[in-house]
Amino acid sequence: MTEIYPGCYRGEAASGLTVFAEPMPYLNSVSVGLWVKAGGRDDPPGKEGLAHFLEHMTFKGTERHSAAEIAEAIDVLGGHLNAATTNEYTFYYTEVLAGGLGAALSILEELATIPRLAADDLARERVVIEEEIRTIEDSPEDVAFQLLHEALWTGGHPLGQPVVGRVASVAGLGLGDLRGFFRSRYAPSQMALVAGGRVVPDELFSLASRFGSAHDPTGTPGRHPPQPGAGVALAERGIQQVHVVVGFPTVPIGSPDRYGIEVLNSLLGGGVSSRLFQRVREELGLVYAVFSATSYHSDAGLLAIYAATEERKLPQVVDLVGGEVDALAHCPPAPSDLSRAIQRLQNAFLLSLDDPSGRMVRLGTAAVLGRTPAAPEDVLRRLGAVTADEIQDLAQRYLVPDRAAWAAVGPSADRLRQLLGRHVGVA
Repeated sequence: MTEIYPGCYRGEAASGLTVFAEPMPYLNSVSVGLWVKAGGRDDPPGKEGLAHFLEHMTFKGTERHSAAEIAEAIDVLGGHLNAATTNEYTFYYTEVLAGGLGAALSILEELATIPRLAADDLARERVVIEEEIRTIEDSPEDVAFQLLHEALWTGGHPLGQPVVGRVASVAGLGLGDLRGFFRSRYAPSQMALVAGGRVVPDELFSLASRFGSAHDPTGTPGRHPPQPGAGVALAERGIQQVHVVVGFPTVPIGSPDRYGIEVLNSLLGGGVSSRLFQRVREELGLVYAVFSATSYHSDAGLLAIYAATEERKLPQVVDLVGGEVDALAHCPPAPSDLSRAIQRLQNAFLLSLDDPSGRMVRLGTAAVLGRTPAAPEDVLRRLGAVTADEIQDLAQRYLVPDRAAWAAVGPSADRLRQLLGRHVGVA
């Protein structure tokens, strides 16, 4: 293992598995995660939800242990075991007492290398996933963000498709699809094993040598970057409020502009002291929820602004959002506002380092996206170096109304089209 910055170590096992460790010896626990470069954007056309379905199926048992035996093994350790699928990757994670590290790794290794993928589990898990999809579709906020992604990442790009899939696409997935996707994506060379907490790096690396593959990988299909669009997507739901979101394409996760964009987001709507929250909610009382948020991919990025309000108030809310965006592009923020936004980000980052799972997620995400994790001191320095003029420049370059995509969910798509049309150019 090689120290990449003080207190953080990296190695590569003979299998091609990348290993990271960030010891926190004063703790009694260790958080361990296994990242796989297999996400929703890797689903073949018409098979949306495949990566997510495979994640579910790995928990149904392995060639050595049943699902119940795996659950009992984690319970005995006093820990928990879970997984998640994103656009870019799938990751499996657990947190146990340090003495249970070897047992926890055995479970992760089985899930990611020898899942059972049996026919008798397929139908049952399909029903579970369909219910998960319906749960998301019952959330107007989730629907609005999914519509935004479809409108922004145009041409049917995988980043615009739902990671969980749709009921129709999930209904068509079979064991052959799951096994083929597993063979092409779940190889140690496409994985990163990360631990934070009470862990000895060399011991972790030794344990990682057990990770092998029960098959020869069939090759990893390539990815292609999206072409941002500026569309508008609307949906009807029997609800009282209107949920509206606007998205601006920004930068990939590896861009040096990301630090400035994070500060820009913090100023705009990233916290309760932000401009949008203070103006739209606290001063005018037009909404209960309003915020901005960033997201990054390996080859694209997004800054989104969301609000939920009464239908009759929608034009005023949209005007106020546009006004705050315009103000950032035409006038640098005051020194006190900039300092507060930077301190908020720096302190939130430092708080995340107190949690072993926070360190694990930071390292694992960077590793699976092909980046070398930055030292905490470097992150703090880069955030602190953002200037007011840089914020204005970033707002001018990225928060461009003509490049924005919009989405809204409400009781009437026709009324939404009329209300938004006067403000965002909806025909």
